[in-house]
Amino acid sequence: MTALAPTSAEPTGTLPPLKHAWKQCACIGMALEVLRDDMQEQLRRVQREIGYRHIRFHASFHDRLGVVRRAADGSVNYHWALFDKVYDFLVEIGFDPIIELNPMPAAIASGDQLMFDSGWGFNVTPPRSWDLWEDLCRACAAHVVERYGLPRVKNWMFECWNEPNLHGQFWTGTDEEYYQLYAASARGIKSVDPELKVGGPACAGAEMPLPFAKWCRENHVPLDFLSYHGYPMGEYGEYPQRVGSPHEPGFAMVNDFRKAHEELHAEGFGDLPRIITEWNVQHCDEHGNSKWVGTSDCTRLFSGAAALHYTLECEPYVDAFGYWTLSDIFHEAGITQQEFGTNNQYYGMITIEGRPKPVYHAFKYLARMTGPRLRPSESVVADKPPLANLVITDETVTCRALMWNFHMPEDPSRAWEGTLDLPLPESMQDAERVRVVTAQITESSGGVYEAWQAMDGPPSFTRLESEAIEAASHPQHQALILENHDGKVAVPYRLERNEVLFIELSGPTGNSAEAVSDALNKLNHQLEYPGSKKLRS
Repeated sequence: MTALAPTSAEPTGTLPPLKHAWKQCACIGMALEVLRDDMQEQLRRVQREIGYRHIRFHASFHDRLGVVRRAADGSVNYHWALFDKVYDFLVEIGFDPIIELNPMPAAIASGDQLMFDSGWGFNVTPPRSWDLWEDLCRACAAHVVERYGLPRVKNWMFECWNEPNLHGQFWTGTDEEYYQLYAASARGIKSVDPELKVGGPACAGAEMPLPFAKWCRENHVPLDFLSYHGYPMGEYGEYPQRVGSPHEPGFAMVNDFRKAHEELHAEGFGDLPRIITEWNVQHCDEHGNSKWVGTSDCTRLFSGAAALHYTLECEPYVDAFGYWTLSDIFHEAGITQQEFGTNNQYYGMITIEGRPKPVYHAFKYLARMTGPRLRPSESVVADKPPLANLVITDETVTCRALMWNFHMPEDPSRAWEGTLDLPLPESMQDAERVRVVTAQITESSGGVYEAWQAMDGPPSFTRLESEAIEAASHPQHQALILENHDGKVAVPYRLERNEVLFIELSGPTGNSAEAVSDALNKLNHQLEYPGSKKLRS
């Protein structure tokens, strides 16, 4: 299944613009991380260069934020000072938050079981009473409405809990107790204003949303959206090393979301927004084992092409698609002080030192693909590797293309090369030559993890080593001067395994190809990390 494959050999045909469901939701680990200066710097950059709508994270009711306290007389009261510092900043930089209602504050918890340690301390027990939880949700909704105004908060979402179907991990209660938790959440939030949006079940996998939605309908409980999670690595847990898997390579998660989409429509829930509030590109190691700590899938070159593959293939079946996470500043396993290493969780699009990974660049370029899609010619895709693909968009004053040569971890390598015909916009039709600029994400340009490997994996960097890593974290740019042939230019391309190529028509030029390309080639040569051609596997 290749949802973006051309349906016609006609290169000038158009398709609707991309839905960009992925831009509807960004994710970070937990509320406390927003109080860090370095996290705020990274979030400002993300909004400046990409621009997301919603942001979702755990633990707005964490005891370290001090929201819920029990007085000496046994009464419960609320303190919002640190909570406000988190949400004030996010609103300031343009986010509409998704308030994830958790964890259970100790003051109203029925037990003391925690998920994670290292200061994370996520209390996963039900409340001592549903009334206490309902009142907390009511107080939270009332507070943000008073502080930010109802018109703005009506654009937010309130998501009840996180992965309650992982019994004994994120939730010690039963499914029925989670349903009661959700009902109490909905009562509290809707009592402030019925237009505030509340949803769930924020579950691991795509099997719980349908029975949950049916329960809400049968019990007349408000439900404004469905949220759930998915990871490609889940296939390897169910089918070790994919043995016996019914899924085509690269489509297990896509098929899960498609199935949920179809079942929800069939049962009358087609109008409920489907919000994926966690996913990323984690697969497995070379032995077919999946692991949550120490995998480099979200950090190495693989991450960019994989993110583009899953984002575009899943887009028809979701309304928001939140990549987990924006940053390696991430508490669950304890924030490491080492930028790269086997104990890292590596989930972020940006390293702890603020360096962009291939997945970050891939999303940055995808964000620019906003116009109607153009159908590529059959010749471009006829001999491509199975999971390679591309998008071409008409941006009125320019034309852009984004190409990726995605390979599953176990696939043998295969290059993708040829020439891509791009139509010229009206403003360039009369030019004899047109300037084209490309940005390519490779192991030596944009592959920050591969640069670290080539440097023999030092646990820390000297100043000069840090400068070299920084240089290697950026894509390789190239300028071309191409001839106008009947209103089109033919752009040459070659993508090795998991490389990504972004192409943009810049404008007509009277300069020769040599005048531009020679200067930029010198710059590109200077930016290449010298050890990049001898990378370790």
